[in-house]
Amino acid sequence: MDAIDILMNEHRHIERVLDVLERAVVHGRGGGDVSPVLFERAAHFLLTFVDGSHDAKEGEVFQAITSRGLPLGEGVMAALSGQHAMGRELAEELRETARAVTRGEKEPEDIYVLAERYVRLERGHTEAEEGRFFPIVRRLLPVDMMERVRAKFARIEAAHGPLADAADALELAFPLPATPVRRMGGGRPQPWGGR
Repeated sequence: MDAIDILMNEHRHIERVLDVLERAVVHGRGGGDVSPVLFERAAHFLLTFVDGSHDAKEGEVFQAITSRGLPLGEGVMAALSGQHAMGRELAEELRETARAVTRGEKEPEDIYVLAERYVRLERGHTEAEEGRFFPIVRRLLPVDMMERVRAKFARIEAAHGPLADAADALELAFPLPATPVRRMGGGRPQPWGGR
């Protein structure tokens, strides 16, 4: 498994959390009881594991590309980095809004709108990386460089813990009824749908 395989595997676990957010929004808007704590914990996952761990690993890939002066195009990396920053801002806003709903200062719909925005952004971002960026990286970075990047991933993960375990914990802590999920922002069906 190379560095790109690791990132793509993490995308699958991030998508599980996005699915939880989608089900929570559908359930809440349908009149079901959804605790704002679910959204606060999801925001914690997004900030700690998506921004703090996964995006840091992608940053190592960006650094490897830049250090070799490879012709990937600054525009592509700038756009992806901008999406990382936007995701971080939305996750912080989701966390604060969830806390405000808990205090009775905001309405649940405020959380739902932010969750939808985050899901759309992250699904589009994942599609761009997997469809355009990662294939280019695989062609441009030699195997030895990919191995060095992968070694840096291990240090990043050691600081945060395994992303997959955190996704598991969130799913287990907030079981939601299975609902037909309409994809916010598109995306492909997930292989763990029956899980």
